[in-house]
Amino acid sequence: MKPLSSDQASLTGRVFDQIRDAIRSGELVPGSLYSVVEIANQLGVSRTPVREALLQFAANGMVRFERSRGVRILELSVKDIEEIYSLRLLLEAPSAYRAATRMSDRDRAVLTKAFDGMRKACDAGDERLFQKHDLVFHEAIVRAAGNERVVQVVANTRSQMHALGLSTTKTRTLADILAVHEKIYDNVIARNAAGAGEAVQEHLIGTLEMLVQQSADHDQANGKYQPPVIRLKMLE
Repeated sequence: MKPLSSDQASLTGRVFDQIRDAIRSGELVPGSLYSVVEIANQLGVSRTPVREALLQFAANGMVRFERSRGVRILELSVKDIEEIYSLRLLLEAPSAYRAATRMSDRDRAVLTKAFDGMRKACDAGDERLFQKHDLVFHEAIVRAAGNERVVQVVANTRSQMHALGLSTTKTRTLADILAVHEKIYDNVIARNAAGAGEAVQEHLIGTLEMLVQQSADHDQANGKYQPPVIRLKMLE
């Protein structure tokens, strides 16, 4: 991890991003213990933003504080991935169905702007910017469905995804991901409720399968892999 300058905006957020990237790259090893002081020294910041960032990870089940020992990086299990995407399927596919016929002109403008942003980020090869617009894209659809409680639950779930660093770019390109979202976008804009719901379901089930396979490949390489049981019928 690289030292951070303390005069940069949103220091805790930047610390969060650095720690997340270090976990994803394996620099911070799952199963290992680290001290807040150790991480703060590597980043060149005080302990406060490091602790605040780690508390966010702890809330999302990515690390665990162990009294008088430090913080342990937890391994992401297939069960974690299945639970996150099962919840998204239960909430987002019906929301897309509903949103397709309820979306206001303002909602459509937000969705179109987000999709255009994803396209430009894809052309630029900017994964982080792509994910930023992807977040707005999905939120616009869920919000247009009109259930604020669902909006909040989905936002919390996607926050967990962000913290856990879930991404399928190891096995597919941004262009592949954009194509899937284009199908969702086209159906929503065309007010095709059934098509919108099916496109979101197809997207989430496909992503779930890829993430499980990525996890399986990783575990198999370490001699730990056990084939997961994915109850797709429950997600349809």
